[in-house]
Amino acid sequence: PYSSVELETTLLGLVRDGELVDTDAPGDTVEVILPKTGFYVESGGQVSDTGTMISGGDTFWEIRVDDTRKPAAGVIVHLGKVISGQPKLGDSVLATVDRQRRQDIMRNHTATHLLHAALHEVLGSHARQAGSLVAPDRLRFDFNHPDAITPQQLEQIETIVNRAVLQDYALNTRIKPLSEAMAEGAMALFGEKYGETVRTITIGDTDPFSYELCGGTHVEETGDIGLFLITSEGSAAAGVRRIEAVTGRAAYELVQRRFRALKHSAA
Repeated sequence: PYSSVELETTLLGLVRDGELVDTDAPGDTVEVILPKTGFYVESGGQVSDTGTMISGGDTFWEIRVDDTRKPAAGVIVHLGKVISGQPKLGDSVLATVDRQRRQDIMRNHTATHLLHAALHEVLGSHARQAGSLVAPDRLRFDFNHPDAITPQQLEQIETIVNRAVLQDYALNTRIKPLSEAMAEGAMALFGEKYGETVRTITIGDTDPFSYELCGGTHVEETGDIGLFLITSEGSAAAGVRRIEAVTGRAAYELVQRRFRALKHSAA
């Protein structure tokens, strides 16, 4: 449902202060319901999309979308604020996801899959995901492991992920029966509830680097991630370790800051 970052649709519902309304004014905090949407709803550790809605008719109005929620099956609510004009029920709408933010999130989400595979390679198959956060500025990955990760292991994990990035593996997304995916060895999250049909993400073709069940947004090739840097590693709970990392633009900014500090210290 979130394959398109821009779509034309109709303003189906407006809610203000818990009440259905026919129109809103600038400054109002609103909840908007559309017949269809390209906005991702927070799930599986990945944060919601943000963006804008503008009128597709003669009378201009704009709503800034700050969050999305799913209060009931099949219903997605967009939370935001009226920036200008007066949106009305039945108005045509151009709903646009913040592309740059979505791209940053996609880089981090695909990187979590690469990180998961690298952890298995370095630490063992017991290092399974125990929680995650996929945001535009960073990723956080919790996994089962009894001991602290050594600096040498961290460096090895980071190297494996960046090599996979440079291999520019293609990502293949398929919808298939859960039983078929599990029989093929797809990795599922412990405790997660899956339907009879699932979405699978395969990274790499002939000998896949990673194969997981996932409903989130991803890059098309791993090369789109750009750069992967681990920023911290520590304990999240008993028997659970946590790695935080950055990719893409945030990783480049981190490299710049560290080079500036190094040059300043050298001077």
